[in-house]
Formats: sequence, structure tokens, C-alpha cells
Amino acid sequence: MVYFYSGQKLYTTKELSNMEMRSTVHGRRGKRLRHWLLGILMFLFIILIGVSILGEAQKPVDTAKERVTKIAKQSNKLTSVSKFYRISRQKVYYSAVGENKKHQKVGVIVQGKSDKLTTINMTDGLSEKQVKKLANKQFHPKKVTSIGLALYKQVPVWQLTFVDKDNNLNFITYQFSDGKQVQTIRHL
Repeated sequence: MVYFYSGQKLYTTKELSNMEMRSTVHGRRGKRLRHWLLGILMFLFIILIGVSILGEAQKPVDTAKERVTKIAKQSNKLTSVSKFYRISRQKVYYSAVGENKKHQKVGVIVQGKSDKLTTINMTDGLSEKQVKKLANKQFHPKKVTSIGLALYKQVPVWQLTFVDKDNNLNFITYQFSDGKQVQTIRHL
């Protein structure tokens, strides 16, 4: 039998071999643990980056919502806002729906960066729910991707974008007052 002296104790070759195996196993576990921790940290970092990108992408809409709400409240058209829409086709429209001082449901429409409001009484036309129901009945959309109030030839309209069963993009414009289709772009 061969003996080795390591400063304080005398070891046999068998004891040294067992100690080496234990240190190798512990070393592998430590490496695996470090890899897992690094992977988790990278995953959390990627999520953090994604959340910050989404936050930055949402800023223009949030800014527009604040601007439209402020204009509507300052001009005494709305006292509160319950819904906000953003529609973009040839032009960008922002609209807000809420209540006025008389507790009536009112909508305001603003084109782009303009401060000019078009005010509509929401009881004088179709609601968002009615427009979606109308589109479902006529076109059987797979998914409605956007809806909002806008102006078409200076007339208040609902603009609806949806994906059909064949995965084509479709744009339908309904007149706010009676639900008549005023513009249809299908199968894009």
C-alpha cells in the first residue's frame, strides 16, 4: 500500500482517489448550478428589456390619450373618460368616450395632432358592441384587431379592422348614426 502525506495527515491511495471523486462531483454540481443561475438571470434580463420596449412603444398613445382627455375636459365636452381609441388608416384619429356634466354619454374625435374636437352624442348612433355584432353577422371575422371612432368625409364613423377565416386583413367603415357601410377594403 502506498501512503501520501499532505501536511497534516497520511493518506492511502484509495482515500485520495475517493476524495478526488467527491471533489469532481461537487465541482460538476457547482458548474451546473452556475449555468442554471446564469440562464435564469439572462431570462429575467430579456423579460425586463421586453417590458421596457413595450412601455416605450405605448408612450405615444398614452401621450395622445392625455392630450385628448385634457382638451375634452378643458372645452367642457367631457368630465370623465371611460374608453379611448386610436385608429390609423390614411389619417390618425384619436377618440375618447365618457360622460359630460349632464351625465350623458358623449364621444369626441380628434384628427392627429389637431386640437379641433368633433363631439357626438353616443346615444345618437351605434355603440362599439353593436358595430362588432354587425361585423360578426356580415363577415364572420376570426379576430377583430382594432376598432375606433373616426371621421370619413367629415361624418363620424366606426372604423373596424379584422382578420377573416382565410387570415386576410379587412377594413370596414360604418357610419356612426345608422351602421351603413361607407368604405370596405377586403382581403389584404
